[in-house]
Amino acid sequence: MKKSAKKKSAGGVLAFDGKIVSFLNQAGELILLNMVFLLCCLPVVTLGSALASLYYATMKSIRRERGYPVQEFFRSMKRTLKKGILLTLMWAFWLGLLFFGRHYAKTGQWKLSPGAGLYDVFILVSVCVMIYIFPVLSRFEMKLTEICKLSFLMSIRFLPFTVLSVAGSAAVGFLMIYVLPIPCFFFVPGLWCLALTFLIEKALTAYTPKAEPGEEQWFDRKGENNET
Repeated sequence: MKKSAKKKSAGGVLAFDGKIVSFLNQAGELILLNMVFLLCCLPVVTLGSALASLYYATMKSIRRERGYPVQEFFRSMKRTLKKGILLTLMWAFWLGLLFFGRHYAKTGQWKLSPGAGLYDVFILVSVCVMIYIFPVLSRFEMKLTEICKLSFLMSIRFLPFTVLSVAGSAAVGFLMIYVLPIPCFFFVPGLWCLALTFLIEKALTAYTPKAEPGEEQWFDRKGENNET
């Protein structure tokens, strides 16, 4: 399906299509997208698809200015819902096992259990992989095992970006839970997702097949017509 990019015409910063108005418009779109994302997270099992769709809509409509954020968000939700639910349940179960094992290893109730430190390593590695899983889901058509495998490879190959993403996500989580819970929910998830696109997109681009000569895709900087 072909979609044309939003056009920018020349004008002053206060003109209808000026820089200030454009910035305010994008800020409003990001806040609206953030609220839609939070609503779609309420069923809990849809968290994975909502995260994938937030990344997709933020990258496509906010950064590349193609389509409308909310429309692209729901388009992605429809496309990724089934796999997103399965990934959410799978990773919730896996992390639950790790935290359960860590608890009993730390209390010493399991004599043959590995130390809590080993569980901490597995938890950290799992979080690093999860940083990439839902962006990968938003971009590629893959089986669940392939999504997890590619996300693991990305977390290692782009380790500096992985560390920054995990540290930033931890800081954002702390801010939203312990500092300013209510105000932050209105804009922080979408804002942090926008920041993540500058890190994670480098990894996604490295594994994205090159377009055919003369063909352009929506995530290309200069492309305007073709969509994945």
